[in-house]
Amino acid sequence: MAVWVAGCGSVEDAPEAVGPSESVEELASELRACSTSLDCRSSCVCSNGVCAPGGFGPPPPAGYCDVAPVRACNTGAECATGCSCSNNVCTPGGFSPPPNCLLAPPDAYESDNSHTSASSYVGTPQLGHTFHRAGDADWVLGATNIHQLMTVEVYNLRNTGPLRVDVYAYDYPTRTLGALLTSTTTTVCSDFTPTCWLFRTSVNVAPGVYAVKVTDTRTVPAGSDWRPTPTYDLKMY
Repeated sequence: MAVWVAGCGSVEDAPEAVGPSESVEELASELRACSTSLDCRSSCVCSNGVCAPGGFGPPPPAGYCDVAPVRACNTGAECATGCSCSNNVCTPGGFSPPPNCLLAPPDAYESDNSHTSASSYVGTPQLGHTFHRAGDADWVLGATNIHQLMTVEVYNLRNTGPLRVDVYAYDYPTRTLGALLTSTTTTVCSDFTPTCWLFRTSVNVAPGVYAVKVTDTRTVPAGSDWRPTPTYDLKMY
């Protein structure tokens, strides 16, 4: 036997149902706003100003794209100055104003951001160069005492986007940059194999000093470059 209970009373006293528009507004307030997909976590894209699931692979769990991106780390050495590695995430270390912990730390060759503070190529490959922010440029000085075909290779590319390799003549005593001798912005071939995925440029040179500039040419908003740090190795021969 079923029992039914009926209630009496004024309809005006009953609570109003939440309208669809109010639910939508409340939901929208919880979503993460963005300008580009770099403002969103991995597997999320910026769609109509809001971080939403997208990209390759399976969709992320509910609420994943509503959380701000962070820089992953294993040790504090993988975090920018003023940041510490806590629970595998770079977090502010208590400094004021708080640092931008989304940025990668400078590499071992810094400060090599200009030809006057370039690192020196001593005959063996330079390993572990990084771009710690978009637009970063690394300068290397190399020398030869013979006439030769000088080749510069940027290889072992990890997490890199587009970049440019330039070779300049260089007056070392006066620290003066000379003519641009050769340049490249393309890999030697298109396949994602070790033999293809490198930048190489060559030029005939006389005895002297030469300046190599490697530039990160990604168009990434400043402070948004939290993704895995672009890394490369460099050799001259």
